Amino acid sequence: MKNKTSETICLAPEEDPPDSNQSGCKAFNKLTNWQVDQYRMAVDENKWYMSERLGRNVEWEEAEDDFLHNGYYGCAPKWRKEYCARRCTHFATCGLGREFVKPR
Repeated sequence: MKNKTSETICLAPEEDPPDSNQSGCKAFNKLTNWQVDQYRMAVDENKWYMSERLGRNVEWEEAEDDFLHNGYYGCAPKWRKEYCARRCTHFATCGLGREFVKPR
């Protein structure tokens, strides 16, 4: 899973047909792709910070390993909440998404 650029291409949102499984995520493929983009951008950012801090060029794989051990698990729920609340075209009718973004 290499991505040496932090540039993200933003496309106009498309309407996803809802999945036939009403209890699951209605935009699972778009959610997954968006989370992969978020992950890659976070590793790229971590690579930059590590390189600055260590005074050398850090390889992407090293930055990814560091990110997985030190930051990822706090990001995944935050990313899901952001996607459901702000980006998903099914949020208004998605019980799972509304449940996920409820204040705890």
